[in-house]
Amino acid sequence: MPDAIVLVGLSGSGKSTVAAAVAERLGRPFIDLDQDIADRLGAHPSEIIETRGEAAFRAEEAAAVILAAGVDGAVIATGAGAVIDPLNRWALWDAGLVAWLDAPDEVLLSRLAAHDETRPLLVGDAAARLATQRARRERFYRAADVRIDAAAPSEAVIEAVIGEARPGVPAARRLFDAEVRRDHLMGPRTARVVLGMELDGPTYEDVIAPTSTGTPVVVADRRAAAKLPDLMAALPGDRRIDIQSGERQKRLRTVDRLLEAASAMGAERGDAWVGVGGGVTTDMVGAAAALYVRGVNFVAVTTTWLGMTDAAIGGKVAVDLSGAKNAAGAFWPPAAIVGDVATQRTLPRSRRLDGMAESLKSGVIGDPALWALIETRGKAALRDDEAARYAIIDRSVQLKLDVVDRDPFERGERRTLNLGHTLGHALEIESGYRLPHGKAVVLGLRAAAHIAAGRGAERGLAERIDAVGGGLGYELTREFDADAVKRALTTDKKRIKGRQRWILPMAIGNVVDVDDVTEAELDAAIAHISAEVTR
Repeated sequence: MPDAIVLVGLSGSGKSTVAAAVAERLGRPFIDLDQDIADRLGAHPSEIIETRGEAAFRAEEAAAVILAAGVDGAVIATGAGAVIDPLNRWALWDAGLVAWLDAPDEVLLSRLAAHDETRPLLVGDAAARLATQRARRERFYRAADVRIDAAAPSEAVIEAVIGEARPGVPAARRLFDAEVRRDHLMGPRTARVVLGMELDGPTYEDVIAPTSTGTPVVVADRRAAAKLPDLMAALPGDRRIDIQSGERQKRLRTVDRLLEAASAMGAERGDAWVGVGGGVTTDMVGAAAALYVRGVNFVAVTTTWLGMTDAAIGGKVAVDLSGAKNAAGAFWPPAAIVGDVATQRTLPRSRRLDGMAESLKSGVIGDPALWALIETRGKAALRDDEAARYAIIDRSVQLKLDVVDRDPFERGERRTLNLGHTLGHALEIESGYRLPHGKAVVLGLRAAAHIAAGRGAERGLAERIDAVGGGLGYELTREFDADAVKRALTTDKKRIKGRQRWILPMAIGNVVDVDDVTEAELDAAIAHISAEVTR
């Protein structure tokens, strides 16, 4: 069993010095990732970044991580940014104990100033750049197994690391642990987001306990609860409500039953509501939590790809009305979100494919690296490549978290997250919700790409989207009643003064928000995705 010691942390935290000393004392191999790269390429990382760019350096770093993680018992000093790539985190966290060496920025800056080495990523206002790096990377460092005060004398830090060393890798692994801002007027001011693999009871307790002063109300999708008994046993409290999920259950009548059941249990204002299941479940539980005694904390324990990357993240909780999807609800962000990628093992490929659609959409919106990952390893992620699956989910979650942080109430940038949803929702409605959400989004994305192609989008973009979507296994056309779809479009909640908003992809990582799609463009887009249009 691997038993490496991996040190992570910002520049100046002493990773290389401490790792070298720990390796010597324990008689283990010592690997300095930055030095390893320098030895292989004959250039210091700073030179590589300056001459070839950060992306080229990160590619070399990823290769070095894979090699280092395979050395049993090694003590590994990582570069400060090695944790950015979720595949790097997967490999390093799987290698053994991960220790975060942390110190105040002023200590780090003082140490860096004492060295002659120039660090390109800290050139200019080093204090401001370091603060920016901390804000971005702390979500990864926080997932380490232990946090060690790196401001202490070197000998104390070395002893602390040695004291934490233990054989084997814990089954429960946090890989992402973020505290994100949620400045809701009445709801939570922050939200904790934890992603990982085979999370355990102490992890759930650590995340959920701060959100609830009393006994949480746990509302679980019956199918998820049956398939995930260990997860259910790990959740705190003895107040539990099981519900039937699925889009057809996503109505006010279900929310009413939840409210009545919680009231009969004597649930109070301080008792958080915990929703366990996919996006439909967390949407309904979130809506109920927003209403109960005028708003209680809500925790999303999301068990599906779709739920992890979309529904649980944004803080929009809603149910459907007749002919109108997500038309009754509120902005009520969860106080905490937990996603265990191991739950994907219980899902058939069709459900994973449903979730992949949101990741595909996210890559098009604003993450070319995510798109490239889907292109190269998307098929494997749908099968049994859990590292790729985690990496795709991780990047999808990060994109949505950052967009929502900048625009929590969908007044501008957040509207881009609706790529594929304008026509996608209408297709769901037309099908009586028999068409799964993710598959509808892909069809909606194809329609939007078709419109964008006529408005100057990057040459070949629509074909590239089709190639990836078709390669993953999505149906690129569908039989439907075009008139019914167009009627459903008139109920879309994104309409303003009768004008329908569309998000159009112009390139991978570049979309535009428009409200002037013509009837002719709409008809052509509908025809583009129609196997047979009924008039």
